[in-house]
Amino acid sequence: MRFSTGLPKLDEGLGGGIRTGAITLIYGQEKSGKTSLALKICASAARMASAAYIDCSGKLHPLRLSQIIESNRVDENRIYVLNVENFLQQEEVVLRILDEKAPAPLIVFDDFTYLHRIELVGDVKTDINIYKRLAFQLAVLKEAAIRDDLAIIVIGQVHSIPDKGEARAVAHRILTYFADYVLRIERRPGRPLSKIILEKPETGEEIYFRIVRSGVAPG
Repeated sequence: MRFSTGLPKLDEGLGGGIRTGAITLIYGQEKSGKTSLALKICASAARMASAAYIDCSGKLHPLRLSQIIESNRVDENRIYVLNVENFLQQEEVVLRILDEKAPAPLIVFDDFTYLHRIELVGDVKTDINIYKRLAFQLAVLKEAAIRDDLAIIVIGQVHSIPDKGEARAVAHRILTYFADYVLRIERRPGRPLSKIILEKPETGEEIYFRIVRSGVAPG
């Protein structure tokens, strides 16, 4: 099963949309359109089945969710929203997805690394265990995706790497190791467009989109 992103070129690059049995990583700057894209995919899933949205950062605005539900004319009862307040609670939700029946065939974690970042203290010996827990959570999600044919989306922020003059996803190596598909989103300064680079599989194509009331639309 595949769920449309609402962007035909992106769907084509992904082989038909967001695939079940896989993890898709979407990462980028603040306000670049990550959440709007994920909610648009949730609306697509709600037409066919249902979607679960795990709000790990407490930043999902109810008004934005209502806009997308109404604009896409989907049943609001088919998009479940769950708020998690700490890293342990996030881990418990992840384990529940594996141990119990998944709440929906599409599950979104936004922002998957937010609570992980809060746990970090800046001491290598202490922080290594937190990174191990993050990797463990992704391994569990990967197993659940494959076993139960789930489409799992993890959303991540970026941090700057001054020496290289670039930005990468927080916990980049861990996230990209477990992700089957990787989408990087960049804002277009001074322009109402964002750009998606499909990093995995690497196609070299750049896909532009606008943030609209219904989620996202081709730019």
